[in-house]
Amino acid sequence: MTVPRTDLLRSMLPLSGRGLEIGPGYNPLLPKAEGFRIETADYTDAEGLRAKYRGNPHVDLSRIEPVDHVLEEGRPLAEVVGQPGAFDFIIASHVIEHTPDILGFLVSCETLLAPRGVLLLAIPDKRHCFDVLLPLTSTGAVLQAHLDRRTRPAPGSVFDDVAYSAVRDEAIGWALGDARPLQFFSSLQAATEVYDSARFSRQYHDVHVWRFVPSSFRLIVNDLFATGKLRLREDRFHDSVGNEFYMTMSVAAAGCPVDRLTLAKRALQEHATIPLDGT
Repeated sequence: MTVPRTDLLRSMLPLSGRGLEIGPGYNPLLPKAEGFRIETADYTDAEGLRAKYRGNPHVDLSRIEPVDHVLEEGRPLAEVVGQPGAFDFIIASHVIEHTPDILGFLVSCETLLAPRGVLLLAIPDKRHCFDVLLPLTSTGAVLQAHLDRRTRPAPGSVFDDVAYSAVRDEAIGWALGDARPLQFFSSLQAATEVYDSARFSRQYHDVHVWRFVPSSFRLIVNDLFATGKLRLREDRFHDSVGNEFYMTMSVAAAGCPVDRLTLAKRALQEHATIPLDGT
């Protein structure tokens, strides 16, 4: 029997503790209304979220809860929240792929967590979503973004997200093994327009900056620890379910039990399983 997503994610957390959910939007994993000791951080306040989703028939506005910490461009998460060592767990579902500076984000989470606290990430598997035609992210790219102190997606990342996004029969996400024909979702003209906007305007373009398969992400986390850039290590890992996979990270964890060469080989093997049209 398949475990419901909410139950699976909750099973990976110390729910009796104090938590922080980043980007819950209209679908919090641990609603305050259910009695969880949870604070939230999002890009706007609750009224801003309601305004964004008002009129969307697929969104229940009543599930939007008060936002405790409104994120600001250019300010680290740890600075906005301002409570080092205060949280037993942090949740970020489909957040990290949007984050311009992954390493900076992870270091902020590290700062906010208690000594044995855990960070839970739900991460899209690029094989099973609109990122399918784009290459995998490398550790070097993550390090470069941190070195550049990026606070918004680079114009080139904005271009790639629009120019190479793909669908299968109009679906932006699909299950393992789905071989319906791939089509581009947008056009080069549209990609060029948003690229120019990202270059010359102050408009923030929210896109997928990074792309992973399970083993490629595990390898990046391993590399960031091994090079001394991060104290968080892999704690628990759950392979892809649908179009996403899950990892918890902790300073107290033993780390990934798989060596980095094996992870690199597995990442190639995983990437090679992407079905093309009819294959």
